[in-house]
Amino acid sequence: MPIQILALRNKNNPIEPNTMTRQSQQAASAEVLPSMGNLGRMGNAEEQLAWQDRAWTMLEPFVTNGGFLRNRLANTWLGSQGWRVQMVPHYKLTGSTAGWLESLLPGLRRAGHRFLLGTVVEEGLARHSAVWKLPIDADSIGRFFEAHYAVFHMVFPADLSFAVHANDGDYAIVAGPEPLVRSLLAPVDIGAAATARVVEDIEEEHGPGCMDGILEHYAPFMLD
Repeated sequence: MPIQILALRNKNNPIEPNTMTRQSQQAASAEVLPSMGNLGRMGNAEEQLAWQDRAWTMLEPFVTNGGFLRNRLANTWLGSQGWRVQMVPHYKLTGSTAGWLESLLPGLRRAGHRFLLGTVVEEGLARHSAVWKLPIDADSIGRFFEAHYAVFHMVFPADLSFAVHANDGDYAIVAGPEPLVRSLLAPVDIGAAATARVVEDIEEEHGPGCMDGILEHYAPFMLD
């Protein structure tokens, strides 16, 4: 499934999204490439920009070992919210592991969530992207993560009470109050041993030590 990007451009003078001002955004039309089936979006273009700006309040920039500018959940946000985090393999969020996504749904419903928001979180051309309204079902959530595996992306509820921040296809960070995070994941997917399995798989592809910076960043908040 292709990546879903909402590019905002001025009707009369197209500009790259990352160079646009808020004034030009307000006058912009939404060009959507192509639709994610029957999944809706969180309002009009301006409303989606506002929701995406809220998502970015949880993030901070960092430079990867390869010199690329990326983002991660900010330690200041995690600390101020009292959140804990758990690293999980990205592929499980796409629904490729039978029953794994379905096991998250009861915890989300018990927490009172009727839908989640999903969006790309990338600088540059994808900075202004669609914000999708995802029903609490495995098909919708899995389709979102599958469609966006090649970019950084995240899912969060409207009240910002937790988040799933996903690297481009390698891993995702499930973050929120500890009881909620534990309610979403199976015991086998929680703790240092679970994190080590994720890191081992990534290092097989990208090389030893590639995750050291990420592990150091999230260490104060990792679940045991």
